Amino acid sequence: MFKNFMRIAGIAQAALGVLGTASGGVSQAIGANQTGGIFNLVSGAALGFLGLKGTPAAQNVGVPAISGLNGLVGVLGILGLKSVAGIPLNEGLISNLINIGISAWGFLATFMKKSK
Repeated sequence: MFKNFMRIAGIAQAALGVLGTASGGVSQAIGANQTGGIFNLVSGAALGFLGLKGTPAAQNVGVPAISGLNGLVGVLGILGLKSVAGIPLNEGLISNLINIGISAWGFLATFMKKSK
């Protein structure tokens, strides 16, 4: 589940970021601005890289960190914060729920991971 999370969520979030950044229509539909699209692109690329090429040590640190950032961005967006330190956040409910969902899935995958 841990590796599947990184691969599937990474690819899905990166694709969402590309669509949100490149296509104004998709960006409007999910309530993301260009900065939110870039966050999703970078976050998804990092998860995908960890799932495909990351070492176990990097995965153990990277997945909770990226999941935490996704959760933070999603919660701050739902609470109505439009920007943090001048950096715009997602404004739409759907994009914030996607970030929270990826966060929850990442933490679940981390804690359910089998120890070797």
